[in-house]
This record gives sequence, C-alpha cells and structure tokens, in this order.
Amino acid sequence: MKTLKSLRIKILLLAISILLSAIITPLTFATTSNPTTEKLLDFFSKNGIYYYNPDGLGNDCYAGLGSYDGTVSAGLSSLQAAFVDTYHDIAAQLGAEYGIPWEAVMAQGILESASGTSRFARERNNFFGIGAVDNNPDAAKYYSSPAEGWKGYFEFISNNPRYRQHGAFDHAGDPIGYIQAIKAAGYATDPNYVSKLAGIIKAVQNRAAEKGWASSGEIAENNGLLTGSSSSLSACPPTSAGNGDINATALALSWAERGHAIDDPIEAYRQALIAVDLNTYGDHYVQIGASCDAFVATVLRYSGADPNVPCCGANNMLNYFASHPALYEEITNTGNPANLQPGDIRASPGHVEIYVVDNAGNGRIASASHGDRTADHARGYYANSSMRIFRLRRAA
Repeated sequence: MKTLKSLRIKILLLAISILLSAIITPLTFATTSNPTTEKLLDFFSKNGIYYYNPDGLGNDCYAGLGSYDGTVSAGLSSLQAAFVDTYHDIAAQLGAEYGIPWEAVMAQGILESASGTSRFARERNNFFGIGAVDNNPDAAKYYSSPAEGWKGYFEFISNNPRYRQHGAFDHAGDPIGYIQAIKAAGYATDPNYVSKLAGIIKAVQNRAAEKGWASSGEIAENNGLLTGSSSSLSACPPTSAGNGDINATALALSWAERGHAIDDPIEAYRQALIAVDLNTYGDHYVQIGASCDAFVATVLRYSGADPNVPCCGANNMLNYFASHPALYEEITNTGNPANLQPGDIRASPGHVEIYVVDNAGNGRIASASHGDRTADHARGYYANSSMRIFRLRRAA
C-alpha cells in the first residue's frame, strides 16, 4: 500500500510539472521575444533619433566587412586596429539603427573577444559571449556570420528591460555614459569594467577621427542617420538601383502593405533617401520619408531615371514634368489602367505618385502622403480624372 501511495504521489507531481511547463514556457517565450514590444519604445524619439529599425538588417543587408590598412595608430595595437577597421561599418550601421554608440560596442568587442581571437569569436562569430553564463560558459550562442554576431549583441541589449530601466538608451552619442548605464544594470561584474573600456573607447574614437568616420555623437545629432564618410553604408539597396527602372525601384522602396508609421520607411527607402541627400532637405516629413514628392523624387533619382528631378512640392514636380516634353511624354488620362505602363507618374498640384505592376502582375499605386504615411504600394489602381500622367521617354 505504501509503495502504491508513493507511486501515485510521483505520478501526480509529474503531471503538475508537465502542466506548469506547458503554461510557463510559452509565457516566458512570448515575453522575451515579441518584436512588437520593442517597437513601442519611445526612447529613440526622446533622443531625436527617427529611425529605430532593428529588423532592417536581415537577408544579407549588412554593411560589408572592412579591411585593415596596416597602420597602427590612435593608441591601438595592430590586432586592435585590424578589428576596428574590419567591423566599423557593421558596428556603425547597427549603432545608428538601435541608438547605441558604436564606439562603446567596438571597445567591448576588443576587450571581450581579444580583438576577435577568442574561441567563441573564431568558432561561433560570438564576439560578446552572448548566451554564456558563469556556470555554463559553453552556452554561448552560435551565429551564422560575423554580422549576425554583432547584431546579436544589439538585440540582447534592446530586448532586456533592465538596460532600458537603467537609462542605457539615454546615451546614443555618449559611449562612456552608455557603458556606465549597462554596468549599473549588471552587464559586467568586474568593478573596473568601465575604466578598462574608457581607454579603448578613446583609442577607437581617435581611429575614427583619423579615418573620417562619423562618431556616434554626430549620428545622434543627425537623427540616427549615417552621414559623411559613412554614407556608403547601405542596407538592402534595390537591385534595380541605377538602371533606370522606375517600376522596380518604386516597388523596392515601398512597403507592400499599409499600417507602417510615418517614421518607419522600408529600410531600402531610408538608405535611398540618404543616397540622394533628401534626408537633409525639406521639412521633417520629407527627411523621414513621409511625403509623396520626396518618394517620387527619390525613386527617379536613385534609379538613375532622372537625377535632376526637383524636390520638393507636388506642384513644382508637376510643372517640371510638363515643362520638359523632351524628357517626359504626357499620356492621355483615360481612367483605364490599360492605357498605362509600369513606372508612369501621376501628378496633380497636391499629390504625385507612381503606377507600378508588382511581381504578381497586379497594377498598384506606389506613393507616400505628407505627414500621413510612409511609402507603400498597397493600394490598387484607382481612376482619378484630376491627375495628369507622364511617362519618361527612353533613349532610342
């Protein structure tokens, strides 16, 4: 009888354990890995950083690895200088997107991976020991590429609420302030962690100045945009960029669905705005990609179809199309899409947009709206008799 009672107790405890596991595990997963939670954060707008896009680097959209120029300077060893030169572009791109000073993370990578020579860095592309714990260091995560390993750090910091609670994201342009914040939040147990990094950060900053790279402070002051020598950092550029294909470029620079915030352009559009210098021109909505005229001008410039198209103002663009008949043919507006070709531009004094045909063969309207939405091609064709239609003439 005693044995049977003991067996029943064990079965009951096992059932309870299974039930708790089924309940607790999904709740834990949902809490720690829901990407929409991070989209709700407001610290980027508080710091004047318009672009928070941690999902914008997927699908081979990272900046490339740099190369070491062989010079030792700025207080760095040869190994450290090579590490900085190799990973600067990725670190700066991620730093701009997450609002974290890239010099601080670079210094952490130098310290924690011995400038990329540690076992985890070499075998797992894990430069920061992400996933490792004191009682099980071999739990460090594996990453498929160096860029994924760097992104893993930024995701780890942004997904952990204790770093936000300690003000880590109040220091987008202040590397030392950032390190002090994450140290206070428990990132490192070494009491000398901040002082050890301070000297490395200074050396990294010196190297950046010698190279002409934008500092995290300059990136923060420019609303999270990479500028100057860093303007070549490009994530997900449209494959059609530069070939004059208005249709393909308009599709690549716009969301396929509505519902994205005005300051959440698709990553390719954000980078194209930088490439054609519209991120520093016009009003706030032009700069963040939430204006019809900026979208059409960016598509025409970035595709190479018309590098000289003016921006901004829909009426100014309408007058430009109408006054350049050698470049733009005006098409009769019949109200029927059968009269249109992919890449045709529809313009009125108050709005400008592009007729596109998506990969499924559907006619769509690619456009943005001033202060209302960023660019998308979610809307199907609709007739509008008030709009004039212009088609870029192709060279014979």
